[in-house]
Formats: sequence, C-alpha cells, structure tokens
Amino acid sequence: MPHSRSISFTLRRMRYAVTVAFLAILAGSAGAQTGVVVPDTEGKHSGAPLGQFTVGPIIVTPTFKISTLAVDTNVQYSRERRADFVAAAGPGLDIALPFLDHWQVEVQGLSQYFYFQRTKGLRRWTAGGTGTVRWATTGTRANVSAGLTQDFSRPSFEVDQRIATTRKSISGNLERDLGRLTLALGAGVSSNKIDGSTDFRGADLVRALTTDTFAVTPQLLYRLTPLTSLLFEAQYDQTRFPNASIRNFRQESAGAGFRFSGLLKGQVTAGARRNELDASGATKNQPYLRGNLSQQLGRRFRLQESYTQESAISAFAIDGNLPTYERKALTLELAIELSKRIDVRFNGRREKLTSDGNVRVVLDDGSLGSAQRDDLVYVAGGDIGIRLGRARFASFVSYTTRKSQYFSDFGIEGLLAGARVEYAPK
Repeated sequence: MPHSRSISFTLRRMRYAVTVAFLAILAGSAGAQTGVVVPDTEGKHSGAPLGQFTVGPIIVTPTFKISTLAVDTNVQYSRERRADFVAAAGPGLDIALPFLDHWQVEVQGLSQYFYFQRTKGLRRWTAGGTGTVRWATTGTRANVSAGLTQDFSRPSFEVDQRIATTRKSISGNLERDLGRLTLALGAGVSSNKIDGSTDFRGADLVRALTTDTFAVTPQLLYRLTPLTSLLFEAQYDQTRFPNASIRNFRQESAGAGFRFSGLLKGQVTAGARRNELDASGATKNQPYLRGNLSQQLGRRFRLQESYTQESAISAFAIDGNLPTYERKALTLELAIELSKRIDVRFNGRREKLTSDGNVRVVLDDGSLGSAQRDDLVYVAGGDIGIRLGRARFASFVSYTTRKSQYFSDFGIEGLLAGARVEYAPK
C-alpha cells in the first residue's frame, strides 16, 4: 500500500509534543501544591487525562490515548488473512477557557503513531485537533467548532483497506427557547481528502471519496411533558467531488420523532429523503430512520441501542448513477458494573450495505465484474475494564464477518484481541 507522507509527523515534532505533555504534567504537579481548586470540565477529553492544572483562568489537561494494543488476525481486511501486532497511541493536550460568565473556549489536540510489527508499510503518524467556542445565557445557546483530523483506518465496510485521510470541518449551532418550544439551526462545511494515490479493486479512491460537503439542519422541539419532547427536523446537503464533478449530488430530507430524558434517554426520528444527481437529474426517494437510546436498568446495568438507515458515499458507483449506497446499521451494547472500579461490556452490530444501482469491481482473477453490491456484516465483541481515576484500562476481543451476495471476493473474517486505555469520566 502506498505510504502517505502528507500526514506523517517528523520525529522532531513528536519529541516536541511529548516534551510539552511532560512539562504540562510537571506544571500540573506544581500547581496542585498551591492549593488551587480546579473546576470539573464537561465533555470528553482527547484521551485519558494524565493530570489537570490551571494557568490563570485557563484549564490545561495533558492526555494520553492508547487506541489499540492488539493482535489482529486480518490486519489487511482481505480473504487471505494476515495476522499482525497492532498498536496505536500518542499524547494529547486539552485547553479550556471559561470567561465573561457566558463564554467558554475549548481546544483539544492529539497525535498518534500506528505501529504494525510485520506490515511495516502501514506504519505512520497521524494528528488532529478541534477548537470550540460556546456561548450560553438564559434561553439561548450557541457554539462554533472547527477541526482537522488525520485518520488511518478503513473508511467503511465497503472498502477493505486502511486509507490515509485528512478531514477538515467548521460548523455552528444556535438554539433558542420560547417557552415549551425550542428552535435550533445548525450549519456546517467539511472536506474529506484521501491522501496519496490509492486504488482498491479498480476504484480510484482519491477520485471517488474526496468530497466537499455543505449542510444546513433546522430543528423544532416542542416539550410535551417534562421528560418527552416532539421533534421536527429537516436537512439539506450539497456534496461536491473535486476530482469527479459528474458525481456531484444533493440530498433533502424531512422528518419527525421524539426526544426522551427520563428512564429512556435519547431520541428517535424518521422521515423521507431525496437524493438527486446534479449532472443528469437522476433521483432516488427513500425513508430514513435514526435512533440513539439508553436505559439504566437498575444500579449495575446499562443498555444502549442505536439504529441508522441512511445514504453513504460509494467508492464503486458507476458514473451517471447516484454515487451512494444504502446503509442500515443496528448496534447494541450492554454494560455491567461488577464493582466500583470493574465493569464488563458486551456489544453486537449488524450492518447491511446495498448499492444504489450496479457497481464495477475488479475481481480476484483480474476480471471486471458488474452487479449490485449487497453485503451483510456482523460484529460481536466484549471487554472487561478497570477504572483508575479518569482512565479506564480494558482488555477486549471482537470478531467481524462479512458476506457479499453477488461478489464472493468480498467475503472476510477477522478476530481482534488486545487492550486499550480510554477516558472514563464516571
């Protein structure tokens, strides 16, 4: 696989990041000795906090994230499985600045090194960061966020290859309470750039997956009871392909649902969406359904469910057709608290991918195949973790299998087992 230099950090930059994190820890220890009371910040950190200190009104949190320390039996997501030891870890730094009573600024940064023991061509540095400005007063809330993320993973179950990707985004949201009614308006622009020249089974991923997107999302929330609200939503997306303008399309959607804040927490919405190709006017109308719910079942059990039926960008779509596929994903997670520090989690996922029309694929024997993509994926896993402060150390195992109805070459299986460290605020 080609090595992407555009996202690689130099060793000098990495040494600097480690030095900054180390000095931050020392400064945090020194600050703690002065008896300064540090307020508890909300939201997630970029990794497991190593400490926290203040510099005037600024709250600084150095972090360290271990995404994976594992043995992967199918590191290249292929039918001919190749086992390898995989590690991804690196330091981060989070900064929060509350000021003028109603304002808060948050900055998070993280760098990680992907290490593969046998597959040396996959080793690389990645980095990313986000900045958010929040403003809130009685009845009104607003925020603006900007981010840049470098990733090295499989973009979806459609493409069985790790891809170096740079994502940039800026978004904003404004909410206003009017008695039992809440009005909200969100908007954002984002770009998704595939770094380097990457081909997978005949698909030019730079051409097919490099996109620029603009989205507007108005919402109306009406409180029915103290714990239940009726939600109306609409969305307009405009997706551009800088290297393939023939694939440009837009999507309009509208729907309604409920938001819950009692024993049943989360929201469920459903509606209709319409995709239209700019070049030819080809359209497709489909329903959508999005749900994300959680329940605390007693003191020790927590259940979470999510379901998504939506359109996603396809790498294999034929020019002249909509460049999308239909994605239906159901995820379940059960968390059991064995003691104050030890917990167990079980998770399962079922995902179905169906292309919006025929796709072209280079098969294992080198020939060109054309048919509808229809894949079914199952993922099952579990982990056991121990909490130390705000960090959770966990050992995990997961198994993935995928069958493709019309392209048997896409069938895969893989087992992943290892450990990770994550942020655990509770």
